[in-house]
Amino acid sequence: MRIALAIPFLVVLGACSGVFLMSGTGAEARFRHRELGYEIAYPDVLSEPGWSIQRLAEADLVISHPEGSIWALASTCRASNAGLRVLTGELARATGGHVLGPGISLQQAGLEGLSQRLERVGEGRRLQIKTVTLRGARCTYDWVLIAPSPGRLSALERRFDEWWGSFERGPKESPAEGSPPPAEGSLPPAEGSDG
Repeated sequence: MRIALAIPFLVVLGACSGVFLMSGTGAEARFRHRELGYEIAYPDVLSEPGWSIQRLAEADLVISHPEGSIWALASTCRASNAGLRVLTGELARATGGHVLGPGISLQQAGLEGLSQRLERVGEGRRLQIKTVTLRGARCTYDWVLIAPSPGRLSALERRFDEWWGSFERGPKESPAEGSPPPAEGSLPPAEGSDG
């Protein structure tokens, strides 16, 4: 599974895992992934009381608040012909959430993506979840917003969208390095074939 999101029940393991380099300050601050080279804005919620960076092995970055809100980003680079619907289905299963609707197609940094809403009910709580998945030629990028109520999800959503919307792909996803991902449900031609 790409990301094991038992995040609502996350045990604090310490500070950021060190997969990022940071540049800039204030509103211009950005994280750059050490290995993959992708960049993302510094999440502005970290400037507010209560928000902190957590560590989870399956994620590049996890930010949580004591009231139960969580932002997460995970990248996975492996050979896959899976389409976006398959990838977002895997992510929904990993969160334990029930999908609410068909999802919304999107594009960021030249990569195709899909956003979906989910709800997870358990332990007397009804968590609201929003996910965004971008699929590149080599890597998949998943963002997850978890909120303890619909109101909290609404309050955080615009800022979460600005955060994932600041994504800039790294050299592993540059057009010169790889071909675009296969169309939904299709497989690329076999090696040695004419197409």
